[in-house]
Amino acid sequence: MPLYDSHHLEYGITNGHIQVVMENGQQLPAYWAHPNTGRLFPAVALIHDWWGITPSIRRIAHQFAQAGYYVIVPDLFDGKVAATPEQAIELVKALGDGGYPRVDAALSVLERHHHTNRDVAAVGVGMGGSLAYEAAIVRSDIEAAVAYYGFPQRYFGRFKDAHAPILAFYGENEPHITASVITRLRQELAANTAGLSHEVVTLKGVAHDFLGDQASTAEHEQGRQAIAKTFLFLEQYLKGPERNPPKTI
Repeated sequence: MPLYDSHHLEYGITNGHIQVVMENGQQLPAYWAHPNTGRLFPAVALIHDWWGITPSIRRIAHQFAQAGYYVIVPDLFDGKVAATPEQAIELVKALGDGGYPRVDAALSVLERHHHTNRDVAAVGVGMGGSLAYEAAIVRSDIEAAVAYYGFPQRYFGRFKDAHAPILAFYGENEPHITASVITRLRQELAANTAGLSHEVVTLKGVAHDFLGDQASTAEHEQGRQAIAKTFLFLEQYLKGPERNPPKTI
């Protein structure tokens, strides 16, 4: 069952593993999913949570590709996937400050790729949501950012300078990001200096990780609604696929 109700054309897709070359010449492994037509499409850098590139992350990548986006999922953990929170913490510690440069490399590839229309968004889950916030603040060339239960604390004081509109989702029973933190996030986004339309959405009846592999039925339904709202949000800021020109008679 998909995480969204599609009212749009769904594309056949191609998916697999690629290598992205970073500025320092390092090879960055990534997962890749995109429509298998020759048109130009908007692009998404999908940033995984502290578990790594799990089946749920690949499914989300496929759903974005089916909806008409070129998607790169930079592998922040070089192929490692955590099975327990303890393992996830160790992967995050080993990553250190190396996460954002990898996200930045994926965004740069999408900005230049010959099958994208140069409209690019950063979309992140959990830890990846935090990095999506960073992309919206640091880069002036992306069109939008979406964070699913990202951690905003380290960016407080900087949200007013975000260059791209931000859409953020949290469960109303979120155990890791307190209500006061979410309130401050709303306040800082509302005080942005660029007149951008940011939005923070609270999802009823769910907590954290509502897009994860172990999501309950209620979490799955709220996740479906979050993905659907994400597509509506991205459609406001990213141009759709380039259409074939009409035939002349």
